[in-house]
Amino acid sequence: MPTASKDALFTSLDNVAINAKPRSSASFNDENNTRPEHKPHEVFDSDSVPAVKGVPAARPTTKNPQAVEKKRSLIEMDQLDYLLDSFHQFVAGNPEIMPSAQRICQQVLHFIAKPDRQHECEEFCGIWRVEYKELVRFIDKSCNFGLKPRLTYFDDDSTLIVEMPSAVHEAPLVALHTALTCFLENIPFDRQTINANVLSNIEASDSLVPDMRISLQNMRDAGAEVIVPGMAETAFSQHSNALINKLEDAIIENPSLLLVITAVVFENAPYRSPKRGSDTGGLLLRDPSKWSAKNFISETGPPALNAPVVIENHIWCSISSVRFKVWVRGDGPIDIYSDDPNLVADGFLYPQDTMAPVLAMMEKGVNAIRERLISLCKEIDDDVDVDALQDPTIVFRVRKEDITTKIMGAMHETTYHCYSAWYKKASKAAQRTASVTQLGPSRTRKLVITRGLTAGKHHRGKGASS
Repeated sequence: MPTASKDALFTSLDNVAINAKPRSSASFNDENNTRPEHKPHEVFDSDSVPAVKGVPAARPTTKNPQAVEKKRSLIEMDQLDYLLDSFHQFVAGNPEIMPSAQRICQQVLHFIAKPDRQHECEEFCGIWRVEYKELVRFIDKSCNFGLKPRLTYFDDDSTLIVEMPSAVHEAPLVALHTALTCFLENIPFDRQTINANVLSNIEASDSLVPDMRISLQNMRDAGAEVIVPGMAETAFSQHSNALINKLEDAIIENPSLLLVITAVVFENAPYRSPKRGSDTGGLLLRDPSKWSAKNFISETGPPALNAPVVIENHIWCSISSVRFKVWVRGDGPIDIYSDDPNLVADGFLYPQDTMAPVLAMMEKGVNAIRERLISLCKEIDDDVDVDALQDPTIVFRVRKEDITTKIMGAMHETTYHCYSAWYKKASKAAQRTASVTQLGPSRTRKLVITRGLTAGKHHRGKGASS
């Protein structure tokens, strides 16, 4: 994924001229999904050692059904252990996932199940489409203990983007979703013949799940494709590369898109959980149980974009700016690198208010979607009342204050989620430390020596058999 084009687009958010080039073409032919035997794999995960060529993948294991059922029945089952154990069972009889790709898939599952996640987006390289499809099938079947990941796959460089969106991530589009839904509901078209939706986290193509999608469907024609005239994406600024890739692929997959909206949240600093042994950690672990949301959030002040959420001297959420950018279709497909003021507008919601051109461009794009809806109505029924569909009193309107309120509320919600995830991990670590301490120095030393001897015997045994 060329970096130049992505950097250029997002530096334009800081009033720098755009100087970008499109993503390069694929460096290999994936037409028939022909996989080389020794394809290098790399995982970009700041919290783990990258998986690189030459490192053997974990070997799948098989267990009898009784053992699997017994393990699943354990109340205190660790989510990551459960996922990896289930994945080993899944790949044991699955020839579609090559051994060299199994470690990459395990890294994906590790990111999904990680309780104290420091970031919400990660890229994984080296997964072919057939392996991606199998991984999706496994996740849909097995990840039933909480928020499911949002996956985006790119064929040209075999890259998978995994997102675990927070409330702050979702918030900028919530008010927009409400306004669009209300606008469509007010247009008097026949709901029995046209299915119009504004949906979140629904596929716009085989490998793209946008944050929000506007769709139109002809219910009279079973073979008609679903029309996707509009979509919206939101992201934290540090995940801009993933955002640009998604926009590029969305336009390639849906060249008739009429409206694209992005919202980028800039943080004063990326979130970091309290460090082990810190004063904050000690204070939050002194209570025998996790604080309730009410008690925890009450430790800070009323939500405000200009007020970081600080509890026990730790910054849990801090936003420096929120910026929107909007594109509409001209004579050809949307060009996200265009600087034509008739087709693109951007502005700040916070800290300063420069949203006027953004709101105007949103209205222009929504009106184009309305015209596409009317066109579809006429295709189905020549006698449709066009004047009623074009009623000028039916207007699209979204209030900046509503967007701001949603983001402020999400700051508190995200804060408590981060605390809960940190507490789950930190309290387990504290319990393990306390258990080892209770053993006493002599028993701890014996335990360490016994484990060392056992490992040595196991190693020598393996060497003797080879």
